[in-house]
Amino acid sequence: MPHAEKKEMVETATRLGQEYIKKHYNADFVVKDYQFIDPYIDSTVYLHGYIKGYEDIDISVAYNYKRKEINDVSGPDWFIDSRKP
Repeated sequence: MPHAEKKEMVETATRLGQEYIKKHYNADFVVKDYQFIDPYIDSTVYLHGYIKGYEDIDISVAYNYKRKEINDVSGPDWFIDSRKP
């Protein structure tokens, strides 16, 4: 996958991931790193970061770049349990 294409996917994933966290958890997600899964296996990029004010707590957002949607959010139970419907 070309670098420019990956960069665009990460930018889209970051924007949508931050919007998703804001909407469902009322929190600000900061991306520190990302990881692409081999496209032969899955169409997912994982965003790794934290919530502002909780810099020492890891949060991950799984984004499906083919469907352009958030698949999953992972982190500590207290954060995941705070999800708004």
